[in-house]
Amino acid sequence: MPDRVPLFLLLLGLAFAGPVAAAAQTFGLGGSQAALAARPQAEWLGQAQALEKRGDWPGLLAWGEDWARVDAKNPLAWFVQGRALGEMGRHAEAIVAYRQNVRIAPGDVWARNNLGNAYRDSGRPREAMQAYRAAVEIDPDYIQAWHNLGLTFYLTKGQAGVTQALQKLQATDPALADVWRALAIEYSITRDARVAREAVRVLRGLSEAERTRMFGILFAEG
Repeated sequence: MPDRVPLFLLLLGLAFAGPVAAAAQTFGLGGSQAALAARPQAEWLGQAQALEKRGDWPGLLAWGEDWARVDAKNPLAWFVQGRALGEMGRHAEAIVAYRQNVRIAPGDVWARNNLGNAYRDSGRPREAMQAYRAAVEIDPDYIQAWHNLGLTFYLTKGQAGVTQALQKLQATDPALADVWRALAIEYSITRDARVAREAVRVLRGLSEAERTRMFGILFAEG
C-alpha cells in the first residue's frame, strides 16, 4: 500500500503556514500541564518526528494527545494522533483525528491523503476516494494523492471497472481518458514521476467543468 505522509514533510508546511500562534495560555493549568503548554511548536514537532522515526506509535499517540490537550486548535496535534493510530491499526480513531485536522485546516492536503488511507484501510473505499479527490482538487500537483485515488479505484473495481470507466471517459472527452489512464494505470505500474507530471500538466489545462465531469464518471463507477 502507498506510504502515508510522514511527519518530516510537515516541516515544509510550516514555512507556508504564516506566523506561529502565540504560546498557549497557561492560566488554570497546574504543574505538568503548564509545562506542556509552555513548549514551543518546534519542540512538539521535533519530538513527534523522533518518535515516528523510532516507530514508537504508542509514544507518538500519547505525545499527540498531550499536544491536543494544551493546543486543541493546532491541526498538527491531530495529524500526529492520526499518524500513530493508523500505524497501530486503529483506523476508526485515525479517521476521527484526521477529520478534526481537516476541520481546523481544510486546505491540509497531507491530512486529506492520510484520511483517505484510513478510510481505505477501514474498508470504506468510496469515502477514501472522496478524501483523495478533495486533496487533488486543492492541489492538482499532489501526485501521491492521485496515485492513491487511482490505486483505490483499481483495487475496488478491478480491471473491468477501470476499463469501463476509461471507455466512458473516452466517449465523453479523450483528454479525460488520457489523464486517468496515465494516473490510474501507467503511473501505478511504472511509478515514473514523468508520467504523472505530464498527466497533471494536461489536467491543469482542463476546465473546471471537464474535471468535474471526469470525477462524476469515475464516482458513478466507484
